[in-house]
Amino acid sequence: MVSTEPVNPRTDIENETALLLAVGREKNRKAYAELYEIMIPRMRGFLARQGRASDECDNVTQDTMLSVWRKAEMFNPEKSSARTWMFAIMRNRLIDVQRAQARDLAGRDRYRHSSGIEESSDGGLDSASNQSRLTQLLSGLSEDYAKVLIMSYIEGKSHREICEELELPLGTVKSRIRIALVHIQNNLQTEEQTH
Repeated sequence: MVSTEPVNPRTDIENETALLLAVGREKNRKAYAELYEIMIPRMRGFLARQGRASDECDNVTQDTMLSVWRKAEMFNPEKSSARTWMFAIMRNRLIDVQRAQARDLAGRDRYRHSSGIEESSDGGLDSASNQSRLTQLLSGLSEDYAKVLIMSYIEGKSHREICEELELPLGTVKSRIRIALVHIQNNLQTEEQTH
C-alpha cells in the first residue's frame, strides 16, 4: 500500500534551522513566530518531564525564547542544530534560575537568623511578638514595597501572579521585592549594632 501523505522535503530539524537563520540574518518576525510555536511546547514538555513547576516552565521558556531572538545572529549551523543551540540557551537559563534560588534561600536563612524569628508551621507568625516584629519591619516601607513583599513571602504568590494582580511589569515587582528586602536587612543590621 502506498502512502498518500505528502512528503515534507525538510525535516523538523532542517526547518528549525532555516527559521533560526532567518531570525538571525533578517530579524524575521514571521520566522520567529513560527519557531516560537514549534519550540515552546517542546521546551515546556522537556521541563515538565523534569518535574519543574508550571510557573517555572513558563518563565524559563519565555526567557529562553527572548534570548533566542536577541542572540539569533550568533547561531552557527555548522556547530549544532537550531534545536540543540536553543536547548543549550535553556539549560544556561535553568542554571541561572537555580543559582538565584540558592541565593534566595541563603538570604532567607540570613534574614531568619538575624531577625530572631524562628520558623514554625505557619511561617513563623505563630506568636503575637513575631507578628508585631513583622509589622514593625514592614512599617518602615512604603505601601507599594510592603504590599509586594507580603504578597510574595506571606501569601506565597509567584512574581507572575503579583504582576497580574497589581498590573505591574515583572521587572518592577522583582525590583520592589529586592529593594524592600535590602531595606529590611539594613534596618536589622542597624538594630543589631545598637543592641
